[in-house]
Amino acid sequence: MNRLAKAARAWTIAGLENDFIFSKVMTDPAICLTVIQNILPDLAITWITPPRTQQTITPTNDAKGVRFDIATTDDHDNRYDIEMQVADHHNLAQRVRYYQAMNALDAYDKGANYHDANNSYVIFICCFDPFRLGAQFYSANKHLNEFPSYRILDGATDIYLNASSHRHEVPAKLQTLLDLVAHRDSGQDDEFGVKLRQRIAIVKHNKEWRADFMRLSLAEMDHEYELKEAKKQGQDQALVQLAAGLINQGQSADQVQAFLTSVMKVSPAQAREYYQQALRD
Repeated sequence: MNRLAKAARAWTIAGLENDFIFSKVMTDPAICLTVIQNILPDLAITWITPPRTQQTITPTNDAKGVRFDIATTDDHDNRYDIEMQVADHHNLAQRVRYYQAMNALDAYDKGANYHDANNSYVIFICCFDPFRLGAQFYSANKHLNEFPSYRILDGATDIYLNASSHRHEVPAKLQTLLDLVAHRDSGQDDEFGVKLRQRIAIVKHNKEWRADFMRLSLAEMDHEYELKEAKKQGQDQALVQLAAGLINQGQSADQVQAFLTSVMKVSPAQAREYYQQALRD
């Protein structure tokens, strides 16, 4: 299957768990507002600014930037970053810490009191259990280690949703969202579920968004290929150096190539190539 066919197939099978589809669905203000209201019902928010998608923030030229899936602000000036996370790279807490820092960058107006900064909520919807504790909903705030019940009110809240959970511990509308992310048949044909499915259908039938997705997919394929080639070149060079070391120890061509095939698990043709390259170098 060629690259274009792979990108086209990826678009065909992409669901709400795909960050591109997710971000386009969540740009619907009513959907985004409903999701936030069900994640944080105690805030009693009534409206949000138009959700911004794929917003990139880079603090300095030499610093690592972030690209928010969805960013918005509510009627209480609370700031939200909502992310979709499919794969577990075992660095989620560190990522959330950095996203909190980026989310707070423009929350501090020059000359304003620190006390006036907006509250910040970074929300990750995960296709796995981020802490392997079995819960469906995790939230984190700072506290004093010596007094765990004393919460530090710095305005930052981290929220992790575990879409892989079957516990149904969250409000019904949020459960519908998580079921769609996890490709579960929730059995709920409520108004919000219908709205989500309709929005996904609109996104998937948008030719401009399909073209954008295809371009991003092809760029990601190119990046993965470059990384793979760089890794292969590094491995090749290491094996050439290994062969050279064995030659310097006085081992014969047969001994060197036998070591490469039996211990390093390369093919006989590759072993010969590494041996010849070691001789030339």
